[in-house]
Amino acid sequence: MPFRQQVIVATPHADEGAALSAWLDAEGFEPLWKPTVKSACETVASQPFDLAIVDARFALNGGLRAYGLARFRETPVIVLGDAADSTACAPLGMQIMFLERPIERVVFICTVTMALMEARADRRSPRRAIRPFEATVNGVTSHIIDVSREGVRLEMPRERRMITPQFALRVPIIGVGVSVQRVWVRIPRPTENIGVMWCGGQLSKNTVLADQAWLRFIDTVASLAPPV
Repeated sequence: MPFRQQVIVATPHADEGAALSAWLDAEGFEPLWKPTVKSACETVASQPFDLAIVDARFALNGGLRAYGLARFRETPVIVLGDAADSTACAPLGMQIMFLERPIERVVFICTVTMALMEARADRRSPRRAIRPFEATVNGVTSHIIDVSREGVRLEMPRERRMITPQFALRVPIIGVGVSVQRVWVRIPRPTENIGVMWCGGQLSKNTVLADQAWLRFIDTVASLAPPV
């Protein structure tokens, strides 16, 4: 049987738990739905897991904040809640990601992918924040805001058609074009610009020439004045 990453889904809502578990299973994960704080804490204490998806009430008031966050220190956590919960969850720590309800499947899976990517301990090169640099994602004007030898982060228009599992990234001004996969997406919080979203991913298997052009590009933009 192929390896399946284990994902705890701690939510009291049966319909939500069933839907999220089905989406995770379809993407090759092993979901562990826990409808109570007690059952979630018992699972956290008794077995390894790769990601926890937790209802905001559980995280803030139900006991996981006191019991589980030390255990979660090295494990990514996605908190599910309403817009008002986002600010309340901020003190829980930088490893916490927030996903606002209602939850859409594509955004959910992209967020799961992002959380797991951010938790990797084997990042091979540091990210470099840069001044927004114009690029296109599948032909749509966007801006590169962060680069590394293996990946990229972008700011792009908030449109459903932009949320894809892979995309073609081009920097027209210098003719660099690469393919990017394992995409994550973060939509804006109520206090942020609602017209954009942030997206990133890992470069897929490109040609040698494309890889070389990308390395020249990141060395060039990293030498420019840093963002303020």
